[in-house]
Amino acid sequence: MITLLKKTITLTCHYAESRVLNGLGPTSEDVRARVLRAAKELDYHPNWLARSLRARRTNTVGLVLPDIENPFFTSLVKGAERAAGERGWNLILCNSDEDVEREETLVRALAERMIDGLLLCPAAGPHAFLARYEGHLPIVAVNRSIPGAAFPTVAANNERGANEAASHLLAKGLRPLALLLGTPNLSTTEARLAGCRRAAEAFALAPEEMLLKVGYGRTREGYKAAAECLDERPRPHAIFAFNNLMAEAALLAIRDRGLRCPEDVALIGFDDFRSAAAMTPPLTVVEQDPAGMGEKAVGVLGDVIASGEAAVLDTVLPARLLLRASCGCSASAG
Repeated sequence: MITLLKKTITLTCHYAESRVLNGLGPTSEDVRARVLRAAKELDYHPNWLARSLRARRTNTVGLVLPDIENPFFTSLVKGAERAAGERGWNLILCNSDEDVEREETLVRALAERMIDGLLLCPAAGPHAFLARYEGHLPIVAVNRSIPGAAFPTVAANNERGANEAASHLLAKGLRPLALLLGTPNLSTTEARLAGCRRAAEAFALAPEEMLLKVGYGRTREGYKAAAECLDERPRPHAIFAFNNLMAEAALLAIRDRGLRCPEDVALIGFDDFRSAAAMTPPLTVVEQDPAGMGEKAVGVLGDVIASGEAAVLDTVLPARLLLRASCGCSASAG
């Protein structure tokens, strides 16, 4: 049926319709108008699969994220989708739900669909399975690096951002300091912890004055970790949550204990989000640009696809402390 329609368009306009419909060469405005009019009348659409096989490109890339409900990743998707659209790419979004086995299944399914490249924010766990794609499927890690893999990474300066946040709290004399950690063995968790440890060393913080609790970057686990911190004696005078969901959970735990923020317990979170400035008190955060990160990652992937070679250097984006009232500063500070 498609073949018949193609012949009909060609006969109708007396020109090779593929030059117009597939953008394969220059044509006059008159020819272009007649081909498009005939295609519309016949409800004809080019065969995407056949065109992809001829060009050896599908103009489709995959994006595998660990938690699409997290506002950080929602913003990252928006940026990536916008940048992909500007390149004429289709974007297939998948959610691994922080499960590395599910992630492996998703990557295999995307590769079987002949995507041109992959953006991957890896879940915690071994990624030996990615070795089979090296040299065959362009891959760029986004937000988190992939240990032991030779793929370029686009991520924020997590260590510097965390160091700035912890240093700010310690400079105000707020100790003990509690840290709500993300999932262990993730590059983001490790880098943020390293930044906090540098601050602890700079301010001569005793080991017993820094409390570590794992909240796995999720609301329920973050609340539990924050509650455990607040039940410690002596109680911490400040909490630094390693992501946005745990920061919200920590503020709820502070209130549920009948405590005031920041008077009793100061709070800083990592990642800004839409309602952070409207919270009571407004939440101090380490601000990233997830949309910009998504856009940049698409750009790096485009370079890798075009060159056929992986980028040598990782891309490090800024992360800065955005001061609001939850750490004891003016709500308009920063």
